[in-house]
Amino acid sequence: MIRTSLNFRLWLTIAIAVLPVLLFVFFDFHERREQAVAETRAEIALRLADANREAQAAHRAVALVLRIMARSNDLQALDSAQCSGIAGRLLESLDGFANIGAALPDGEIFCSGRPMSAPVTVIDRAWFRTSLDSDEISPGEFVIGRVSGTPGMAFGYPLRAADGTLRAVIFATITVAWFDRLIEGFRLPEGWEASVISNSGLVLAHQPERAPEGWRAHKVPATTLARMAAVVRDEGGIAELAGIDGVQRLYGIGVPDFAPGSGFFAIGAPLERSLEAAGQRLLMHLALVAAIALASALIARFYIYRLIEVWATRVRGAIAEIAAGRRDARIGQATGVAELDALSEGIDQMALEIGRREGELQRLSMVIEQSPESIVITDTAGCILYVNEAFQRITGYARDEVLGRNPRILNGGLTPRATYEQMWATLLAGEVWRGEFHNVRKDGSAYLELATIAPIKDAGGTVTHYVAVKEDITQRKQSEALLHRLAYFDALTGLPNRALLHDRIAQAIRSGVRRESFGMLMLVDIDRFRQLNDTLGHAAGDRLLCEVAARLRASVREEDTVARHGDDDFAVLVERIGETEADALSHAEHVARKLQRALQQPYVLGGTEGDRHFATLSFGISLFHDGVSSLESLLKQAEVALYRAKQDGRDIVRFFNPEMQAVVDAHARLEARMHEALEANAFRLFFQPQVNRRGVVIGAEALLRWPLDGGVMVSPAEFIPLAEDTGHIVRLGAWVLRSACAQLARWQMNETTRHLKIAVNVSARQFHQPDFVASVKDTVRAAGVDPCRLELELTESAILSDMDETIRRMNELRALGIRFALDDFGTGYSSLSYLKRLPLDQLKIDQSFVRDMAEDEGSEAIVLAILSLSHALGLEVVAEGVERPEQRDFLRHHGCDCFQGYLFGKPLPMEAWGDFLEMI
Repeated sequence: MIRTSLNFRLWLTIAIAVLPVLLFVFFDFHERREQAVAETRAEIALRLADANREAQAAHRAVALVLRIMARSNDLQALDSAQCSGIAGRLLESLDGFANIGAALPDGEIFCSGRPMSAPVTVIDRAWFRTSLDSDEISPGEFVIGRVSGTPGMAFGYPLRAADGTLRAVIFATITVAWFDRLIEGFRLPEGWEASVISNSGLVLAHQPERAPEGWRAHKVPATTLARMAAVVRDEGGIAELAGIDGVQRLYGIGVPDFAPGSGFFAIGAPLERSLEAAGQRLLMHLALVAAIALASALIARFYIYRLIEVWATRVRGAIAEIAAGRRDARIGQATGVAELDALSEGIDQMALEIGRREGELQRLSMVIEQSPESIVITDTAGCILYVNEAFQRITGYARDEVLGRNPRILNGGLTPRATYEQMWATLLAGEVWRGEFHNVRKDGSAYLELATIAPIKDAGGTVTHYVAVKEDITQRKQSEALLHRLAYFDALTGLPNRALLHDRIAQAIRSGVRRESFGMLMLVDIDRFRQLNDTLGHAAGDRLLCEVAARLRASVREEDTVARHGDDDFAVLVERIGETEADALSHAEHVARKLQRALQQPYVLGGTEGDRHFATLSFGISLFHDGVSSLESLLKQAEVALYRAKQDGRDIVRFFNPEMQAVVDAHARLEARMHEALEANAFRLFFQPQVNRRGVVIGAEALLRWPLDGGVMVSPAEFIPLAEDTGHIVRLGAWVLRSACAQLARWQMNETTRHLKIAVNVSARQFHQPDFVASVKDTVRAAGVDPCRLELELTESAILSDMDETIRRMNELRALGIRFALDDFGTGYSSLSYLKRLPLDQLKIDQSFVRDMAEDEGSEAIVLAILSLSHALGLEVVAEGVERPEQRDFLRHHGCDCFQGYLFGKPLPMEAWGDFLEMI
């Protein structure tokens, strides 16, 4: 709030105006400060140069003393006494020297101006080692004298013979008092500081002197020494740093020319005094600028208050009144400032416009609120912001209950998900969506509404809200559904009527062409229905029609169509019943038989169970494919087939195509003859021998045969599937098991055949009979045979329906000793998981693999895999269909246990087994 006030902006304006002046002041201060620092740097550089000149003069004086000493006659003989005498005389005559003397080439001092109490060597001194290889005076070295015991700087000078041979090294040591005189000669201004520091950090001299103990022998920290060395090396010898007294100064750091590496000269000037004038100038300028800014602010503040703030107060008051609903509020008195008066006039006009628009909005609000259709406004997140009275009336929700919530509270899960996906895709594209919702009211009742939802956009095209206008169309839809049902459904049975049937047949014909699959149209007619109406009345006839319709509907798939085609006939439309004619015919016949069985059950048409009625129905079937030209043609074909069924005696099924009809007739005849054969016990049991690896007969497989008159055999491939479909396989299987056990009993009576076994095939339908296990036990017990000699062969279809129940049954029979074999292994699922779980004793390799393994590498690989797998699982292997010696040899070489096939014998009745029994 403060940052947006007029006062704040005034001060901000003054600050912006004063800022350039302040920047100029600061730049001037910075320039003058830099100038003061530069002058100080120059003065320090001059004093460092003076220090070096003084040091060089002292060095020349030392050099003169050393040369005088070298030319002395007393030194030529290297006599210790003579040399020490001249050194002592020189030492007394010179001020500032700590000692003068000479050392032999081995470093032992033989000459000294000061007396020595013990032999002294200087072999380790730098000045001595330098003089050994030089002809000039050595650089100075800060040392603690070994003769004098006082600190000083030592110099060396070589004394050589005419041939250049080193005879001795003359040395002279000046005292630290010399450095005090050197610094005192700088005549430093007040506040300045100067020091002479050795490379070990020892303070040799300092000005001004610290009272009372002084600075001498003070140790400078290693960090300070490193900083001084860096200043000399990297910063030109001048930098700002703390001195040995801790005071920050601008220092000039130098190295004595006569003693490089031995220490530093440090001369420091106080910065605050150098910069004092620049600082005072800065303060004066700042005070002037502050006074000007304050005066400007006071003048501006007075003017703003008189002119703007009074006007702003009136404006705020007028706007507050407008916001409170007083549309006649005005700002009033003019200010005399054109811009402010124009703004005042604009605000007054705004008040008039707001009043006009509020009137329009009020009228629009009344229209929306009183609209008979439900209106909902949401934000972009779907939260409800407004609902009208119609919404509350239709849904049962009060306005307060839905504000802030999502409209999905009305979703009872009846609207398809695709509807919402399409809605949001349309709305997010910025378009209007129209569709239907199956919603639920607050009380739980469902209703259908037609909704139009539109996105509301701002001036920039951005969606800000959504508005939905909804209409309850429940009654309308119910009326439409009723009209549709009356138009397309039978009122009595509830099934599609003829009109809807024709429409679905036309669709099925088109889809059949696209999918290249067969469909079936079946007409079902109730035989003698008129007679029923005449004798039992129309009410009974209606009940029969309804019951037939219910049974037809319950006997077909959900996607199939069952319709009422006429007064007493129905139509069944089934699509996708096969890709080929044979498959379609088989499927169609199966459906017809299923419906026939369902419709042949008695009907209760009266009020009691005893009032039962048996009705017969005739079936006419026409298959259609892409050859059907029209709906009328297909209906005509089915009607012709139905007429033929009635002509042939009713209660039968007829196909339109004569060739198809012939196949169905043959199938029916075969089924009838099978029933007769069962009654006449016309089936025979043949036995095909099984041999071991040595060719010895170890048993046989019992195979069912059906001989006809004249010795012709019906192929098992024809009658076994028929027996499965009709359920006769259960009866046939029981007969085969009894016959096989009877043969086992006969073999057990003979010593030579007692060890033989018989394998019996068990169908899936027979195996899953509830009494299968009990039936097998009773058969074995009745025959009195050894159960270990009986082997039951199962196919994969018999064991996969209920694995746990299959295993339970097998284990129960295996407990008696009965063995189990898996027949035709490799032709079905061949799952290793069930193979591991099942209590099997034997695997039988299907003859198709044995027959093709010589020519087909895949068959050979499968045979080898089955052999390897069987041995790994501890299962016996029997190879079926062995017809050639090379097949036997191959299988025997790879570990096959038993063989069966024409190579060893064809299936024969037991009375023809004489030759086989001789092989035992």
